Amino acid sequence: MYGLVDAGIPMRHLAVSICCCVARSGLVILDPTKLEEQNMKAFAYLVFPNLVHPVLPEGSLSVQGEPIENGIVTSVTHGIMSVDDYFYCLERGRAASTKLFDFLGRNLQQQSVDSSKAG
Repeated sequence: MYGLVDAGIPMRHLAVSICCCVARSGLVILDPTKLEEQNMKAFAYLVFPNLVHPVLPEGSLSVQGEPIENGIVTSVTHGIMSVDDYFYCLERGRAASTKLFDFLGRNLQQQSVDSSKAG
């Protein structure tokens, strides 16, 4: 997706995908290497939007009266993990995606400034 933005293709929103793995020991690892993947008992592939409001249909910004602070575009799991492990992966994934969006935002702003100086 960043490649599309970098190529100058207009986009309304960005998304970040993260792989969260659960080891047999219970350790949770984000974006593992191929070698690390082979020793995991379960995976959750998570995709987070940079803004939750435009992704959700109107009127669905709360669940049972509680506001939704962070959305998720998709979640694909493989293997067996507990509900607690899954929610921990969501928590870690959201935290990592926030940092990635901050990085992308700074990088895109810098590119915009650099390209306006060149023109």
